[in-house]
Amino acid sequence: MDNQTTREQWAGVFAALGSEPRLRIVELLATGSVQCQDILRHVGLSQPAISYHLGKLERARVLQKRRIGTRNCYQLRKEMEELMQSILKEDGSWNTL
Repeated sequence: MDNQTTREQWAGVFAALGSEPRLRIVELLATGSVQCQDILRHVGLSQPAISYHLGKLERARVLQKRRIGTRNCYQLRKEMEELMQSILKEDGSWNTL
């Protein structure tokens, strides 16, 4: 992959993370695999709004979705887990800049 493509991919990731509700979703997913209902409770938005934000994060390759029975379960992609570990403290709070 060339630098231009890699740069464009990272620009998409940062654009997807540029929303407070999506950051709250990523913060929750940093704890592990989570079902959609848990995301709804944590973020406090409507189901259509959560679906919109999850779609943005999935298209940016921040998270991945898998089906368990009739439910969707979301988790961070490996690269994003590593990035979030460098941004979040062990207790889940944010490192300061």
